[in-house]
Amino acid sequence: MDFFDLFQILSLVAFYAVFVGRTLMLMSRGVKVFMLGVGKKGPRAWLERVFMAALLLWSAQIVVQALHLPRILPGWLHEPLFVWIPAQAAGAVMISGGLALFVAALVSFGRSWRVGIDIGSPGALVTGGAFSLSRNPIFLFMDAMFISTFLINGSPFFLAAAAITVTGVHWQILQEERFLQGYYGKAYADYRAAVRRYI
Repeated sequence: MDFFDLFQILSLVAFYAVFVGRTLMLMSRGVKVFMLGVGKKGPRAWLERVFMAALLLWSAQIVVQALHLPRILPGWLHEPLFVWIPAQAAGAVMISGGLALFVAALVSFGRSWRVGIDIGSPGALVTGGAFSLSRNPIFLFMDAMFISTFLINGSPFFLAAAAITVTGVHWQILQEERFLQGYYGKAYADYRAAVRRYI
């Protein structure tokens, strides 16, 4: 196991520790965190529900790659298109910054954090902290994490995962923007005018 393999494992553990820890904390306070597909129909509901399974598959592939375990997927999906230390280093820096942004966003969110769109009780509109830099810091983190994983591993699987995630995240952001505009009205319109969608 080299430095980048170990780094990926530790980053994945840090991500899940923060994600699960914050989820359990909010659930213990009566907050329903997981809203993926709730109140939605058709492709939108299906895509939101499939996201968690895809995230787990992606995570499993990081572990397989980093620990050099037997591979389940076809070999060509794992063969690197390139191995370039500057790209790997850039990926490690992006993941580190992304994790810091993720933690800052969860702190800024407070009790308003949800996984998916909570149509019934979304909580207060959050505009401070990490959300004063980006309207979507958690989505920005996700894009950074997936792109960085491709830079570190260079394989077709992680390239496809990054492309699908960036596209899916943008689509989800557009759905959330429509909901937030309808729910919060002028307050969201003013926030949207002041802070960029990504950075």
